[in-house]
Amino acid sequence: MSDPEKKDEASEQPDRKPAEPKPPEGEAAAATAEELSLEALAMADGCFERAAQATVRNNFDYAIHLFLDGLRYNLRDVEKGHKGLRDCAMRKRNTGKGFSLMSLIGQFRGGWSQMLGRPREAILGLLGALAQDPQNVMLLTQIMQMARRLQYADVAIYYGEVAAEETLRTKKPQKQIFTTLADMYEAQKDYRKAIDALNNAIKCDPSDRELDRRARNMAAEASIDEGKLESISDFHEMIKDQATAAKAAQTQVIRTREQLEAQFLELKAAFEADPKNPVKLLALAECKARLGQVEEAVAMLQEAYDRSKEYRFKMKIDDIRMAEFRRHLRELDEQLETDPERADIKAKRAEVSAHQDAFELGIYAERQRQYPTDMSIRFELGVRQYRTGDLDAAIISLQAATRDPKRRIPALNNLGKCFVSKQLYQEAQSQFETAIQQYELTGDPLAKELRYNLAMSFEAQNKMPQAIEWYSAIVQQDYQYRDAAKRLEGLRRKAQAGNGAAKS
Repeated sequence: MSDPEKKDEASEQPDRKPAEPKPPEGEAAAATAEELSLEALAMADGCFERAAQATVRNNFDYAIHLFLDGLRYNLRDVEKGHKGLRDCAMRKRNTGKGFSLMSLIGQFRGGWSQMLGRPREAILGLLGALAQDPQNVMLLTQIMQMARRLQYADVAIYYGEVAAEETLRTKKPQKQIFTTLADMYEAQKDYRKAIDALNNAIKCDPSDRELDRRARNMAAEASIDEGKLESISDFHEMIKDQATAAKAAQTQVIRTREQLEAQFLELKAAFEADPKNPVKLLALAECKARLGQVEEAVAMLQEAYDRSKEYRFKMKIDDIRMAEFRRHLRELDEQLETDPERADIKAKRAEVSAHQDAFELGIYAERQRQYPTDMSIRFELGVRQYRTGDLDAAIISLQAATRDPKRRIPALNNLGKCFVSKQLYQEAQSQFETAIQQYELTGDPLAKELRYNLAMSFEAQNKMPQAIEWYSAIVQQDYQYRDAAKRLEGLRRKAQAGNGAAKS
């Protein structure tokens, strides 16, 4: 480690409070998981936040140490924990700091803990080894299997996907990685991804006819499952009896002011009993804001932020401010529903919307600097860059966000819209087509928007048969969707007029 890096690391060390409780280990972790959950989440978030900042400053070893500390508290955190750790490890690898003795030590610790029947310690040891050798397929596969045994499905799938990506770079990709991934996807009823995994497994071993049969059966199951989803026109059709409905109602967001006020009293009592607990403070402030006490909530959070400099408090302030913009826009929309011809309300809505976009652009740009590995933030930043007209920056952000499986389809859709705005219609077409191919559903609003956008991109390229085909598909599904029917009729009239002119 260079001298400047040591100096920076040393200056950060006092941020780690000596009084922090040790994370539970072994059987104690399971026994105390419920009572420590709030505290553990707070501790983990603090570690991840400092680790992300250390990564930006290229203090990789210190950042890795913090990521592993955070994962001891919350081993399930894929977005900030596991993805952040991998990003840090890859950045370190790209600077030329590769495999080290720590990788061997981590592998030894992981193997020893596994022999002793301590799976959490085993996976943490393997993570430490992987941080020093982030493209090691064997380590990635071991972590996937260990996470699966711990029933951490999201963690297991994440490392399975990374292992799949890395094994495809090798001369002999490992079939077992793809079959295990397929099993996990199938368990979550994500049949399309399971089929993709099986197809990769077939490429590894074309002679395995059982894999081919399984892929065909799963394709049929996926079609049936999609048909069921499309046949459900209302969520309430899924609730079959009163007991299930009552249970579902209990999980809904609190609707009445009386319930919200009762929750506020509970949160206030909990906070007063433990005023230094940041999680309880955040929950109380959010409840205040929902009760309409916005300025009181902001003042409470601002005081905590000024005192601690913990970014989570600043994030909550900004979340409250963004929610206020959304509330204001909803009120204006309600007024327009009553009186749609009011020019003054339309102008006011446009003004508020422009202020909202500019405000949120600044917020997500700041968050992206704080959490450079969080692709959900990168996606939100890209959307705001698009809305404010910074198309080149939006394209860069949204291309990065496509690496996040949860944001991939919306990111592709917004990428396509960026290309349309730049009049790069062929590139836009490619984004929309990719998204449609990869999106499992066909009848939800996003699916309709993708097809409409694709039809528009064909129309802009003067590819009239393709445009007519996609507008027709939309109209057959939803005749009232935007102006699809009007556009379809117009294009068909043009086509008929062109055919008539050609004959004469």
